Amino acid sequence: FATTMPRRKRDTAEAEAAAEAAAAGSNDEEVSGGEDEAEDSGDSSDEADLEMAQADGAEKELQVEFIFTDPAEEDTPYVRSLLAGGSLCTATGADAAGLAATVANQVEVGTMIKADGALFGFLSAVSLQRHRADPSVGRLISLLGSDRVEDGPLRQRLAGLLAPSGGANVGLLLSERMVNTPVQLVPHAVESLHLDLGWAAANAEPAAERASLTFEWLVLLAHVTLDAQAGAESGGAGGSGGAGGSGGAGGS
Repeated sequence: FATTMPRRKRDTAEAEAAAEAAAAGSNDEEVSGGEDEAEDSGDSSDEADLEMAQADGAEKELQVEFIFTDPAEEDTPYVRSLLAGGSLCTATGADAAGLAATVANQVEVGTMIKADGALFGFLSAVSLQRHRADPSVGRLISLLGSDRVEDGPLRQRLAGLLAPSGGANVGLLLSERMVNTPVQLVPHAVESLHLDLGWAAANAEPAAERASLTFEWLVLLAHVTLDAQAGAESGGAGGSGGAGGSGGAGGS
C-alpha cells in the first residue's frame, strides 16, 4: 500500500495552489476514445488476472493508496458505524451517533483515513469540558468518575480534573479503524493528530474554541477483558473497563 499525507486545514494555501496548477494542466490534456478503450481493456485484463490467480489459489498483490483528510460532516455516518462496532461504545454503551457528530464536525483536530473514497479509520481528540453537556460525552465523564476506574487515587484525580468548575481542559482520544486497515498507518495518524493539536492551539478561531483545543491532559478509555480464572485468583471481576491518562498534548 501507499500513503499520501493529508490535505489539512493547516496546509490550505499549498493545497489550493496545487489544485489550481493541476486544473490548469488538465485543460491542456486531451483524452481520445482509443485511450479510454485501452484503459477499459487494461482494467478488464487486471480483473481477469485476479480471477485466474484466485482460482489457482495464488496470491496477488493489490496496491491501495490511503489518504488522510480533515473531518467533514459527510463523514458522520461512517464514523458512527465504526464507533458502533468498536470497543468504546460496545463496552460503555456510549452514544455512537452523538460522538460521531462531534468528531465529524470538528475540522480543526482529527484525521480521517480513507482509500477509494471509503473511510477506513479515524483518530481525534475532543474536549470533555467543552462538550460535557452533550449526553454522549457526559456518559463518558460519569464513567471516568465511577468504580469502573478501579484505582481509587486515579479515580479521585480524574474527578478533580473533570470538575465542572476549576477542572483542567482534558481531551478524550477517540480512535477506531477497520480490521483490515494496515497498522503501518497508525504512527502517521498519530503524528497528524499531534500536528493538528499544535495548529489548533495557535490558530483555531474564535479564541474560545482555540482555548478548548489546547489540552492539558489526554485520556484514552480502553476496554479490558480478563480471563475468568485469572480474575477469580486476583479477586477482580471477569471484565472491566480501564482508563488511562497522559499529561500534556504530547501523550498518547
